[in-house]
Amino acid sequence: MTLLACPPQAAQGDFLSEPFSAWTKAEVTRLLNDSPWAKTQEVKVRPRRQVRSVAGQVESTSTADRQAALGGAEDARDYRFTIRLRSALPIRQAIARLVQLDAKYDQMSAAEKKALDVQTRALLECPECRDDYIVSVGFGSTNSQGTDLIYEWFRGQTIQSLTGYIYLANDRGSRRDLNGFISPKVPGDEAFFFFHRRDQQGRLLLLPADKRLLCRMSDINWNAVTKFTLDVKRMNVHGTIEF
Repeated sequence: MTLLACPPQAAQGDFLSEPFSAWTKAEVTRLLNDSPWAKTQEVKVRPRRQVRSVAGQVESTSTADRQAALGGAEDARDYRFTIRLRSALPIRQAIARLVQLDAKYDQMSAAEKKALDVQTRALLECPECRDDYIVSVGFGSTNSQGTDLIYEWFRGQTIQSLTGYIYLANDRGSRRDLNGFISPKVPGDEAFFFFHRRDQQGRLLLLPADKRLLCRMSDINWNAVTKFTLDVKRMNVHGTIEF
């Protein structure tokens, strides 16, 4: 999935006002994991007693399991879910910068930099972002190696099986249902979700006056770690919501 960004614009925060080619690894990591356009949520889960409801699928064996508290057990697993607003310019720039840092871009010659810029141009221009909001969700754990719940949940899903369970909504009651989906191919991959930017009347989902963006990736009975709420006002860049 190639998704990058358009030419840099001024944005919130000191380093965001600089060209993204000047961002440090620490700045990129923070932007991709804990920023107005990315959020990581963590849950402690007891082995063999976790309850999950994603795309309407509940994994549980008893009422006691459904009521069991997450965490508290000595062997609780640490599960982390990270949402990224992939169509947002700062996220796309951060991905581009990560490519540069991995390739040691800052030590390259002018010709080498130009060649790498050509390779990342499609990611920066992101034609998919013109019509769609794009969101990705990934999984991580510090003490449960070999587990990837995003891969397990979504590898066999289709847009038909997810319709109605995966959506974006604002605090005015408007929402966008899923209109595209890319499943994770191997453990470690993120799942990608696409939503139309405009409704049938041509209205965007998010406006500068909005307060919250809700991204739900589970049914209404499960609203813990797979329900993300982001602060829309923090995405405001010079009067435009960057997403």
